[in-house]
Amino acid sequence: MLLAVNQLLTEVRLQRLSGVPGRDRRTAAERLLAEAAPLIQRTIKAASLVELSDTWLDDDPAKARCFAVQARELADETTAPNVVALSLAIEADAVLKRDKPQPECAYELTQRAIKLARLHRERTTDPILRATAMRDRIRVFESATSAALAAGRLACALEAAENQRPALPGEPPLDLKLVQEALEIGELAIVYTWLGAGRLLVATVERNSLQSVPVTVDPDALRILESFSAHLRNGGIGGWTFTQKDAEALDVLCPILLPALVTSRLTNARKLFILPHRSLHAIPFSMLRFEGKRLGLRFPWTTIPNLGAIHRRIPVADGRGVLAAGIDYYLDVEPTEGFDAIAEEIVARHEARGLPASRLTEPGVCNVFARMLAAGELDHAAFLLLACHGTSAQGDVPGESFLQLGAERLTADMISNSRVPADLVVLVACCSGQRAVGGMGIQFWPGDDLFGLQAAFRAAGARQVIGSLWNAEVGAAKTMAGLVYDAWVNGADAAASIQIAALELYKDVLHRTQYDWAPFTAMQFGMKA
Repeated sequence: MLLAVNQLLTEVRLQRLSGVPGRDRRTAAERLLAEAAPLIQRTIKAASLVELSDTWLDDDPAKARCFAVQARELADETTAPNVVALSLAIEADAVLKRDKPQPECAYELTQRAIKLARLHRERTTDPILRATAMRDRIRVFESATSAALAAGRLACALEAAENQRPALPGEPPLDLKLVQEALEIGELAIVYTWLGAGRLLVATVERNSLQSVPVTVDPDALRILESFSAHLRNGGIGGWTFTQKDAEALDVLCPILLPALVTSRLTNARKLFILPHRSLHAIPFSMLRFEGKRLGLRFPWTTIPNLGAIHRRIPVADGRGVLAAGIDYYLDVEPTEGFDAIAEEIVARHEARGLPASRLTEPGVCNVFARMLAAGELDHAAFLLLACHGTSAQGDVPGESFLQLGAERLTADMISNSRVPADLVVLVACCSGQRAVGGMGIQFWPGDDLFGLQAAFRAAGARQVIGSLWNAEVGAAKTMAGLVYDAWVNGADAAASIQIAALELYKDVLHRTQYDWAPFTAMQFGMKA
């Protein structure tokens, strides 16, 4: 009996998570509750009530709330925090859907739900499990974001949404005051948060200002976003070649991603922190137009994994050392001739400054680098250059995202289990700046966890990573690497470095027309300690 009920509960839950309308799964949910009634397991009964509650949310919010309250009375917060959290979220949604909405009541309910959802998150540490079982938890944070907005609490809405962003173990909840205090005058954070399939919250965070606007995303724009996301899902197959058609599609998205609120703040901005969400990680923000000029040419800019990255301090290598590796030839893929030469050149230029530098060469560069990782020999390498083939969009197996160092692969798992306290990691590798947005049978992951090469270097202790969003042209990639090094060694951060490189590449007609200046993107995990 118990096995059959659990199986039915899984089927009903999957219907909900797959987006089946409530009325179309209500009969199954009612049968589930009837079969669970004789059981002594209170948690299963409560979970069954939650499923039935959700089916009534759109048709009869009062009935949905009634079932949600019953579920909460049955469940134990200690043993089933996820069930209680979801029941609170559904009750909050029901309160907002009433003829006379009660935003403050919904806000209070979701604040309780957030605490429980966080507890459930801490218990789930396996990355694959987190990716496939996060939807209920994300539902809580979405409800909390909407409730806070309805109550006129934008700061609380952003703090609720931050729970969907990737966090390191032990990282404290977001304190928006710390973020604003860390921002200098002229620095602008643009925060995107999906509120539903067709609703996007766009917020701007500045030292003395916090504003937001909800944006409706029409079906045509959603189809364009799906086409960009498909590039990331297929990144491990053949990469992504950016075309004129992609550029034209971005022009359609521009009014959505840069609404009037954002453009009004861009006028006085001098540096951008961009925080995408879900499918928006596929967008090359450098290509968006503002006042007739591409964003990446006008501003130093970097993506961030969460708002905490603006104020978080990260200890980096205690020296000014450089470690570089460039691979020209491979067994089964096209050569990248010149990558070894740029690694050699950067090392020579660094040594000419009287600073320590090392270059890894074939054969066996991957094994040598892996040994150095395992032995903790990168503690003095503040600048790490890896120029080779690779990909960071392995959604089904994030830990197998890799850099092709000659005949061997350096995987994300190998990196994340090591120590790489570099101030800046430059990955001159195709699609190395991508992050997976779906996988493991899920088209779009509902949360915003960070997987792949970026996540690996973050876990290893790096402060900034530069990579390519699509297949980088070899000549442009070599030029970019040298320009980024020059900017970094003279004190520039990753955001300024890629702008300097983009402006230089843009001067070349071929690089300009082929968009060779645009794929390079930076991600900052924190400020230098």
